[in-house]
Amino acid sequence: MNNSKGLKMTRSMTGFASVNGKNNKTNFIIQLKSENSRSLDVLIYDQLNNYELQEKIKKIIKKDFERGKIRISIDYNKNNSFDNKNIGKQLNEFSNLSHKFNIKPTISIGELNDIANKEVVIEQSSDRSVNFQLKLIKKGIKDLIKSQEVEGLNLIKDISSKMNKINKTKQQIIKKTRTYKYNLEKKYKKEIVKSVEGIDPLELKRDISNALDKVDIEEEIIRLDSHISELSNILRSKGAKGLKIDFYMQEINREANTISSKSKDPKLSDLAIEIKTYLNQIRELAANLS
Repeated sequence: MNNSKGLKMTRSMTGFASVNGKNNKTNFIIQLKSENSRSLDVLIYDQLNNYELQEKIKKIIKKDFERGKIRISIDYNKNNSFDNKNIGKQLNEFSNLSHKFNIKPTISIGELNDIANKEVVIEQSSDRSVNFQLKLIKKGIKDLIKSQEVEGLNLIKDISSKMNKINKTKQQIIKKTRTYKYNLEKKYKKEIVKSVEGIDPLELKRDISNALDKVDIEEEIIRLDSHISELSNILRSKGAKGLKIDFYMQEINREANTISSKSKDPKLSDLAIEIKTYLNQIRELAANLS
């Protein structure tokens, strides 16, 4: 794999480009569309169904794309199909043979079209025409990548905004957890002292500590901080990052689930659910990143 790919800008897998050009008397219109996919899938619609041309296009695509559904359509419109020296030559030969053998053949518009189309196939399959189409394809790929980069930048900004919201929600969880543990500790002290007279202070401390450990989320917060920090680095980096973001979303989701299950405070559970909501939104956005 080309290491230079890692230095490129982050791209969305959604994009569109259209290029056109004229070669001899043929106008070419080439459209390129890209969509989300975990693997690279290239489909080419070519009016002439030129297998050799299609294989060359696929090789070019693989140099610039690692993932995504790439759809390419190649349409052409030849001006003055009948104004062709080769067709005229064939008709002259046909006419000479008619006179030589004293016959009066007829030729229909459909038959003339068949002759013209055959000439077009020969012409568009020539090296000159194929090279011209490949040149247009390369220009279209550049335009497609530009559109993907613009969309990719917008996606990264949106993801960053939601990551900031996750970070703020995490700070609220830390603050509320401290308050909750403080109030819980006071409550346990009163209940234990009330129910057991003459209790050993060390035993009292141990009981309270055991009760608080069940709701302690310090480890989850530490891991959450680590994942958020790593994601921030990924978002600032260049190159492909969609799958990396998805992986860390799964890790953050795991911590949010643990926080929610440990918490006995409905407010803390609501904040954990809020984080999960942002996670789902980010995963949808990241799924469209290369």
